[in-house]
Amino acid sequence: MRYTELSGEDLGSASSWNAEDLLLAAQEAKERAFAPLSRFRVGAAVVAKSGRIYEGCNTESLIPALSVCAERNAINHAIIHGERSFLAVAVVSELHAPLLPCGACVQYLQEFARQEGRDLLVIAQGRSGDRVVIGLEELFKGGFPSDTPVKDIQESFRWTTDGEA
Repeated sequence: MRYTELSGEDLGSASSWNAEDLLLAAQEAKERAFAPLSRFRVGAAVVAKSGRIYEGCNTESLIPALSVCAERNAINHAIIHGERSFLAVAVVSELHAPLLPCGACVQYLQEFARQEGRDLLVIAQGRSGDRVVIGLEELFKGGFPSDTPVKDIQESFRWTTDGEA
């Protein structure tokens, strides 16, 4: 589904945002990425339910586990400003084709979408201008549905002993 085909209801309560503004913010964030090792810069931007846009870029470390993806940095930027509800995320990179969020970012985004009990729109655009527009639930097939209570998810990871059912 392309963004231009979405109705105002599909966009959440802040229907004043548009994909072009979100992609532009992600593109500007990409230019500020800190990627001295891979030289692979990624930018992301999220639009909060308030209508505000928050940017993030990837940041690399010599210790790979300490590196942070652009999408998570964008969410964290919004959290610092008191946001907790998101409508969409845009991701841009230096690849010719669109780059979708990695598994860790999809999980992170899903945890915020779950709080609202609804889907989050993902817009990825490559240097070619080609776009992928997809709902997070479609991208995260096999994960817990967004309306699954957190308690049920936590319970599903509970360890049991042989004597317990």
